Amino acid sequence: MNITLCVSLTEPWATLVAIGAKRFETRSWRTGHRGAIAIHAAKGFPKECIALCYQEPFRYALLRAGYNNPTELPLGQVIAVVYLIDCVSTNHFKPARHTDEFAFGDYSANRYAWQLDGAIRVKPFDVKGALGIWKLPRAITVADLLP
Repeated sequence: MNITLCVSLTEPWATLVAIGAKRFETRSWRTGHRGAIAIHAAKGFPKECIALCYQEPFRYALLRAGYNNPTELPLGQVIAVVYLIDCVSTNHFKPARHTDEFAFGDYSANRYAWQLDGAIRVKPFDVKGALGIWKLPRAITVADLLP
């Protein structure tokens, strides 16, 4: 394992991906990348995103993973590795409206759902994020994986 590519997500979505509760990341842009990619929890944590952490289904998913308060969520750190399986248009794919997955994404028209699988948490490490898919300053190796 030698993962060098990364994508930044705002909390609570970064942690939801890291714990396997969120399997689709919705974006306004498509990617041709397939394979392993690191998940970076962005440093910014807007008030409206903090407020989401107290609403269902966000609150329950975070509580199940041991996060009792939004202040416990990592910021400005790489926290996981996932496999990006596919990238599909939201015009052709949407989870059922009553599911957590639907609540965790923006499935409005003309967006893209990145299908993620196999989330593995890593020992968090600080790094400055960036827009788009970006290169890590150091590769993630097996030694970085949490037991």
